[in-house]
Amino acid sequence: MGAKKGPSDAIPTTPFKVHDQIEYRVKGRILHTTARGPFSNVVEAIPPTITGFIQRLALQGRWGQIVNFQHSALIPPEALQNFAVYLKARYEKTEVKPVVCLVFEPEVEAGALMAPKILKCYLDAGIQGQVFEDYASALNWVESEISQFSAQLEWKDSYTIGDPAIDEQHRELFKRAAYVLAATSHEGQVISAMRLFQYMRTHLSHEEELMRRLHYPKLDIHAREHRELIARLNTISLKIANENLVMADLEEFIGDRFLSHMETADADLARFANAPRSG
Repeated sequence: MGAKKGPSDAIPTTPFKVHDQIEYRVKGRILHTTARGPFSNVVEAIPPTITGFIQRLALQGRWGQIVNFQHSALIPPEALQNFAVYLKARYEKTEVKPVVCLVFEPEVEAGALMAPKILKCYLDAGIQGQVFEDYASALNWVESEISQFSAQLEWKDSYTIGDPAIDEQHRELFKRAAYVLAATSHEGQVISAMRLFQYMRTHLSHEEELMRRLHYPKLDIHAREHRELIARLNTISLKIANENLVMADLEEFIGDRFLSHMETADADLARFANAPRSG
């Protein structure tokens, strides 16, 4: 038999803290937040990483937050007042404010009591919010509220260059770029970005094959612009894969750089392709 363990041989244990805990997880344009109460001081429980998360999400355009309360939602009046002051200060000068869902499932202690009080803190800070009893409903609501489109990614008939096949492909590229910004989840963003990148490669290959068939004199210059476009879109796609989508990057690429290429190089190609040729 082993020797009997004395007090000094006992394995030390650290009590698990099940209150005053706030954890964050960013997925796409939604900040998923787990709040385990009761809370003695909500503001002190907020991790400093919140600042970086908010800055990153704001770059994507409209964004949402789902706060899922667990165990207990109890917050003393003074702590709740401090939280209200904190929210007003944090979002006072923020141009892009979140849409917030507060989830209090039936088993959460004091959920029904605290829900309207916590929601009021957000509403008083000028933040759109709602209370739900289940996560799925909250997610559906947030996704519908943060749907977005960009005027710079909206196709206009004035963009046509006169070649039906190329015009249709250009229209599809604008549509696919808009899908990237519309996606609310990271998975959706990545899939949409891949579809945009793949279609861009297909489109540019189609143009280059057309130029070779026509013995287009500016093929080398035009193809070099294509390589530059692919390189830039690849950089944007990698940022999206790493959860760093920046709305302005995609707007600048499609609504400025690619549009400029369409209106100059592609328009010249269309004129050459449609010019009458002797027998």
